[in-house]
Parts: sequence; C-alpha cells; structure tokens
Amino acid sequence: MKVLQTSDMHLGKRVHEYSLAEDQRHILKEIVGAVAAEKPDALLIAGDVYDRAVPSEEAVTMFGNFLGEVNDLGCQIYVIAGNHDSGARLDYCGPLLGRSGIHIAGRFSGKAERIEAEDVYGKLNVWLLPYFKVSEVRAVSGLQIETYADAMAWVLEQSGVDPNERNILVAHQFFTAGKQPELSDSEDQRFEVGGMLDIPAGMLDAFDYVALGHLHIPQSVGRDTIRYCGSPLKYSASEARTSKSLTAVEIRGKGDVDVSTVPLNPLRDMRVVTGTLTEIVDAAPRSGPERQDYIFARLTEVPAGGVDEIYRAYPNTMSVEIVPREGSGIADELEMTVVETESAEELFSRFYAEMKGEELSRYQLELLRECIDLAGRDAE
Repeated sequence: MKVLQTSDMHLGKRVHEYSLAEDQRHILKEIVGAVAAEKPDALLIAGDVYDRAVPSEEAVTMFGNFLGEVNDLGCQIYVIAGNHDSGARLDYCGPLLGRSGIHIAGRFSGKAERIEAEDVYGKLNVWLLPYFKVSEVRAVSGLQIETYADAMAWVLEQSGVDPNERNILVAHQFFTAGKQPELSDSEDQRFEVGGMLDIPAGMLDAFDYVALGHLHIPQSVGRDTIRYCGSPLKYSASEARTSKSLTAVEIRGKGDVDVSTVPLNPLRDMRVVTGTLTEIVDAAPRSGPERQDYIFARLTEVPAGGVDEIYRAYPNTMSVEIVPREGSGIADELEMTVVETESAEELFSRFYAEMKGEELSRYQLELLRECIDLAGRDAE
C-alpha cells in the first residue's frame, strides 16, 4: 500500500495580518498534483485542517473542493482533527463521506477508530486518533490520569491494537524520543512542568507507520517510520530555511516500510533578510517571482529616515525588526533612549516615527493611550 501524508494545513490562517488564502489554494493544487503523479492508495491528513475551531466560509469551501479533487482521482482519504480544529464540525457528514472513501475522525471517543483496508499483502488497519486532552481521557476513563503519556497508554489499550497485524496510526500529539523535536514559532505549544505533554514514541511499537501532525518542521521521532510531515506552507520566520514536502510511504509486508518525501512548491516563498537598510534594499529583486516573497526584515542598524524603503523594495514584507550586531553600540543607544524617555507614550511615538518615517495619527495616539492606561491598571 502506498500513502501520502500531510498535516497542519491551517486553512484560513493569517500571518502578520496577511491572508494566505491564495497561497493555500495553490499548495492544495500542488498536493492534488502530487496525488495524480504518485498515484497513492491513500492520503493521510494528520490534523489542523483549519486554523481555528470556527473556520471561515472560504476555508471550508477550500477544503471541500480539495477533498473532491483528491477523491475524483480514486484515492482514499483519512482525516483526523488537530488541536486547532473543531472535531464536531470536521465530523459533519462523516458517515456519508466514509461511503465515498473520505474517512474523518473528528471527535475523540476514548480510543482510536480502526478502518480496515486491503492490498496485495492482505489486511491493513488504519487507526485514526484525533487530538485529545488529558482531561478528556480522564472524563472517559474515570481515572486520575495526569500526563499525556499515561493518557495515550490508556487510549491505546482501549483501542485493542494487534501488534502482529499491519497497522498505520494517524495522530496529532507531541511525541518525543530522548530529545525534544525541532519546533517552530507558528505552532501552538503549551508546555507544562515536568514534560507532562511529552508522549514517548516507544509506546508506538505496534504500528508499522505513524503519521503525525502538530509540528510544522518535517522530522522523524525515534525511528524513520514515526514521522511529522510538517506543514505544507511556511507560517513563521523560524521555518524560512525549511523545505516543505509531503511524506510518501510504501508499506509492504509486516515491518517492511520505505519512507521518502515529495517536494512542494509554494506560490511565494518566505524569507528572512538581514543587514543594514541599504544592504537589504540593494539586495531586493527588481522583478520576477522572488519579488513577491514574504519577507521578515532584520535591521542591524537604526535607520535615520524610517523603513518605508523596505516595504517598497519588498511588497510583501511581513515584519521589520532591529537586531543589533554584537558590539555595534545600537543596544546601548536603545537603552539610553529608554532611560531618557519621560513616558511610554513618548517612547513608542518616537520608535514609530523612526520605523515608519511618520508621526502617529490622532486616532492612533488615542488607541495607544488606552492601551497604556489598561496596562497600568492591570499592573496595579
């Protein structure tokens, strides 16, 4: 059996107030094209289909069209809910869609849902386990379970997985194997004391392959056959150097699994550019697709005339920040500015003028004063 794996689409997501709808429609077309070219038996979608529990109409339509296009290619589809999804909304019409080869597990039921598939090697079990919280397992089990590891152990026991059969698990949790996985800034991480979120990958030995969602940087955990495929698009500056892909998996006899990747090509790349204002502006492409890339600009100086030139040179600049070079004296200059500024309002106003080359409007000043006043009251 051949499968392709994706996850963490986050349809409807905005980054620094930029709508990524056009980029997401493009990357979904890329995935459809990969399905057509690779001809897998199944596509696994390991959670976080949407960026929020109540997705926009645009995001829902986008996903519905995508499912239809993949399904038209004769490919089975297996979908689970992630921590950003509403399981109930994702489950809508689930039984009906299942008859058409689109299998969705949205709501956590206390165990993984098994769907039986067949190939030339015989039976293969696809286990769908939507994202769950410890509190949900505690409520279902009636036990005082405190950690995600104990919760997962109970869920797997209830699922009744036969380790002698061929098994695939699709899950959306935080698994580790002796070290912390590589994280990105775009993930919703809620760390707890004592590693309570960590689930040891060793408890997944019964599965020939584990398709994971939740982390946005592609990586394996413990063994090649336990894999986060990563998000299909870059959603933060921390992912700028990461190549996005689908994971392709060939499952033959028990324990006989090959894993590879299929690259994805975004409509626009996401890049970090660092240097002085002049260096950054001079390096900007004057034409071509790179001019439309999403840019995080990191200035190594405080520009005297604002940063409007960056926005003109890179139309899709998402953010501009000052990152002083060590020993440049800029940090000391900024520190002195803080000391000499008489009020938070004056400090912010001066910073805004230096960055934008213009003064705050009356409306912006009113908003700033309200925020400062609210922050002062919260601190009392």
